[in-house]
Amino acid sequence: LFILDRDGTLIEEKNFLGKNDNWKENIILNRSVIDFIHFLIQYYNLTTIVISNQSGVARGYFDINRVNEINSIISKNLEKEGITINQWTFSPEVDEEYAKAKGIQNFNPKYIKKQSSRKPNMIMFEQALNDLQIKKSQFNKILMLGDQKDDELFAKNLEVPFINVENKTYNEIKKIFKFI
Repeated sequence: LFILDRDGTLIEEKNFLGKNDNWKENIILNRSVIDFIHFLIQYYNLTTIVISNQSGVARGYFDINRVNEINSIISKNLEKEGITINQWTFSPEVDEEYAKAKGIQNFNPKYIKKQSSRKPNMIMFEQALNDLQIKKSQFNKILMLGDQKDDELFAKNLEVPFINVENKTYNEIKKIFKFI
C-alpha cells in the first residue's frame, strides 16, 4: 500500500493550488516522486492512495468541486505517466484549535469541527480503505510519502515508514527507501 500526500509531494507546492484563476497551469508533477513511483512499479503491485488536507476550502479560497477538478487533472497527468491512483481522499475541514491558531475569522464555520478528519487523524485513511473495500492487514508493506509534519505524524499514527520528500531528489528518496 502506497500513501501519498498531494501538495508538495505528488505535485509541486503552490500554496493553496486552486485559489488563483491560473491554477491549471500551476499543476506541476513532482518529478522526483514520479520517478520514485516508476521505480516502485517495477517491483511492487501498488495500491496507491492520496490523502490530502485541503484547508483552502475551509478558508473559502476554493470549493470542494475545485479540489475534485484538480485531483482529476492530476490523475489524468499521472495516467499519461503510467501511474494510477486508486483512491483520492481529502479533508476540507479544520479543527477548532487549528482555526484559532490561524485566525478563526478567516474560516467558514461550516468546516470548523471539534475534531476534523485532517491528517494526522486516521479518518481519511479509514474512509479510503472502506471505499476501496480493503483492509490494512491485506498489505505486507505500507509506505507513506509526504512533505509536512502532519504527514509524518500521520505515518507514525498508522505505524508505517515515512519518507519526507521535501527538496529531495529521486536518488535521495530511493536511498532512504533502501533503509526502510
